Amino acid sequence: MARVCKENINTSFFHIMVQGNNKEYIFNSIQDINQYMKIMKDTKEKIDSTILAYCIMNNHAHMLFYEENIEKLTKYMHRINMMYAKYYNKEHNRVGYVFRDRYKTQPIYSEKHLISCVRYIHNNPVKANICKSPQEYQYSSYNNNIFYTGTELEKNIRKNLCLQNENKVLDKEDQFVFMENEVNKEEICKELVEEIITKNHITKEELCQNEALLSLAIKKLKYENSISYRMMETILGVNRKKLKRMENSDS
Repeated sequence: MARVCKENINTSFFHIMVQGNNKEYIFNSIQDINQYMKIMKDTKEKIDSTILAYCIMNNHAHMLFYEENIEKLTKYMHRINMMYAKYYNKEHNRVGYVFRDRYKTQPIYSEKHLISCVRYIHNNPVKANICKSPQEYQYSSYNNNIFYTGTELEKNIRKNLCLQNENKVLDKEDQFVFMENEVNKEEICKELVEEIITKNHITKEELCQNEALLSLAIKKLKYENSISYRMMETILGVNRKKLKRMENSDS
């Protein structure tokens, strides 16, 4: 789970993503998807949480919660994933982990980010080329929110989404950026650094001391993979001032 420090939370909106272990398909059939949604609904009756949006794909699922009590959200997610894992292993005659990690959590801090998050969730099947528009996909809350309660909060969100005007283009700064992108960047950075030190038969410490190789590594990370100086500083242990200087080196 992407842990969220309780002391730093100043929101009641949370984007949750669960994913199959090793990114494998865990919702292989209509029966699997319906079972997960049934568990979600049954658990909601036991643990009263507001699910504003959801989308179930083959190897992952997205949910957007309104929850003032983070402990309830943790309890909810633990229960549905535990129950689905038991079902899935029994149904498919397998053992072992079903989900990658526990789940990932992203707090939402602004109205614009909230609206773009819902659009992001509903457009998952479009992005995956499963359908041409979100209303064509039956396993999301776009057309059929099984958790819709008709509260003023949910009515306002639906109103602001302009569901009849999905062609509206959001400004670039309003586009939703999912935390998984940052996780992937870290993995890419680590893999590229490991590739460079393995290829040159050196250690990471030796790479950081070799100005010619370090300059090439920085350029590869920054220009070919859009890795930030902040990320490079974390992985390499070299301060940003030196990284910027080495990037402009002709060595």
